[in-house]
Amino acid sequence: MKTEMTNVDVCGVVIELQNLVNSRLDKAFLVERDNNRELILKLHVPEGGSRELVVSVGKYKYITLTNYERDKPKIPPSFAMLLRKYLKNAKLVKIEQVNFDRIAIFHFETRDGIYKLIIELFGEGNVIFLNSEDTIISPLRVEIWSSRRIVPKEKYQFPPQKPLNPYNIEYSIAYDVFKDYFLNNRGVECVRLVSRVFGIGGLYAEEICERAGIDKKKKELSEEEIKILFETSKELFNEVFNNRKPQIILKDGEHYDVVPINLKKYENLEKKYYKCFLEAVDDYFAKFLTNVEVKKKKSKIEKEIERQENILKRQLETLERYKKDAEKNQIKGDLIYANYQIVENLLSAIKQAREKMDWARIKKIVKENKDHPILGLIEDIRENKGEIIVRLKADVGDRTIEERISLDIRKNASENAERFYEKAKKLKHKVEGIKTAIELTKKKIDELKKKEEKTLGEDVPEMKKKKRKERKWYEKFKWTVINGFLVIAGKDAITNEILIKKYTDKDDIVFHANIQGAPFTVIKTQGRDVDEETLEEVAKFSVSHSKAWKLGYGAIDTYWVRPEQISKTAESGEYLKRGAFVIRGERHYYRNTPLELGIGILEYDGNLKITTAPPKTLKKHFIKWVLLKPSNKEKGKVVKELKELFKEYDVDDEEILRVLPPGGCEIVK
Repeated sequence: MKTEMTNVDVCGVVIELQNLVNSRLDKAFLVERDNNRELILKLHVPEGGSRELVVSVGKYKYITLTNYERDKPKIPPSFAMLLRKYLKNAKLVKIEQVNFDRIAIFHFETRDGIYKLIIELFGEGNVIFLNSEDTIISPLRVEIWSSRRIVPKEKYQFPPQKPLNPYNIEYSIAYDVFKDYFLNNRGVECVRLVSRVFGIGGLYAEEICERAGIDKKKKELSEEEIKILFETSKELFNEVFNNRKPQIILKDGEHYDVVPINLKKYENLEKKYYKCFLEAVDDYFAKFLTNVEVKKKKSKIEKEIERQENILKRQLETLERYKKDAEKNQIKGDLIYANYQIVENLLSAIKQAREKMDWARIKKIVKENKDHPILGLIEDIRENKGEIIVRLKADVGDRTIEERISLDIRKNASENAERFYEKAKKLKHKVEGIKTAIELTKKKIDELKKKEEKTLGEDVPEMKKKKRKERKWYEKFKWTVINGFLVIAGKDAITNEILIKKYTDKDDIVFHANIQGAPFTVIKTQGRDVDEETLEEVAKFSVSHSKAWKLGYGAIDTYWVRPEQISKTAESGEYLKRGAFVIRGERHYYRNTPLELGIGILEYDGNLKITTAPPKTLKKHFIKWVLLKPSNKEKGKVVKELKELFKEYDVDDEEILRVLPPGGCEIVK
């Protein structure tokens, strides 16, 4: 069962994570469980809302976007706090895999420069935080090798590169490198060479050999076979890059592997296909971690049951051993009596011989008389213990019993037999004691299981999948409904540009607060005339969602224009930044427009939704609402209060946070 990603998996994940580029980091969390740590980065994605990127190191090593809820610590560990300090609201500008290795780099842009998070998914796994000069600020784990040091203030160094990697396989020189590697390593199995030249695991190296029709153990390949292997490698990597078929492999109904493409090795196994590899990875490891969590959180009762069952197992084994030993000792005593005269004569002969000669002479005589009817019964002499080992047999019914028996030469036949009977008697007594102990253990297990039925059901944890509500196109922006008109506003430079270019029609009306960095606010008229009351309410909405709210202004000017007055063509010699436009022609101003805004529940588009609006609109059209005012109050606390106020409408943190004005706010009591 797979517990960590391969470099092929990392490639598939990094390709799909490109949708996170231009997102901003909200918070970092670190969840620790057993021998595993999950770094969770909460990111706000333009037009995509909040997503959680999970990086797991330790026992399970993977990167994915998750749809599953984690229990996050109330007090973040120091590494998570460090990332929050440096990367709060940082822009994720680049995600890359290094040399097709199990290493991914996340580049974050801040006012102080570019910071990097290096994710290493080999060994125990690690997350390393670097500054703009690639100096380590802090690693999740300090690691020291002979060639690399992952410690603070050291320059970060990548592990040694492989001879070739799939990212440069299309270059003309790539085949020469591949061929030379095979020719210079003759005598090595081809599957090992494929694995080493690309630095890929055995699974994919074997897949390449099988697809190429070449025995993976073959050595001394011809140039034609080397060429076939090379071309097959290109085809496989091209599938990973451009034609993924993400799937979880099931074996006996359980998760066994997760892969980005079809593999011959798994063609006869059950598969569950996914639209994207990230979702497959998320489901695979979430199931895995759920099983681990269940084991981790086993109740004390379960653990005690396990302990008692182990005791019972040992008791039953001991019982069987005592029974066998008792029976064997009984048989040995019986055999001595069955051969009483022979044993007595043998012991007498040895005693007499011992009076006349040493043990060496006795052993020699015994060895020379193997065919003697009495001396031939002796198999060994242990002079240090004063014992002789004899083989005795007797017919009992229709069968013959035979045993090797040690006889004490200082005792007679009867005393030797009694010695074995006494052992058998003691063992039988122990058997009875063990039986009593077994009954007590069974009773204790039964009592624990009855107790378990009442309590265990509450102890089994489940990893819950988040319910991602389907969002309409306008919910990517700030939005509201005023007197039946849909009103949408940008959130930043990117959404501002998307709003004007993609979602603004010629009959619409566009507001812009008279402050730098204000978003465009668009009234979707659908060809209808807009009355003065609606214009005044939209004016309030536009200023309330501008930077003026964050700065604590009471009122500012705003104006509206037609879409044809808005242009991306700058004046001669000037340059427009992303999200900026030039406005030409007459502007219709609303002077000293007050910043008035509230939040509430509105029925629109067939659903109950939470959004903001000016007070008059709230009173006229909203089901339940409260007013807001600018404040320095922590946004998280406000969201919590609002969630409690609107709890009967099943709104979540993200829905509330998405519609709030920029900066802080608080509820008007």
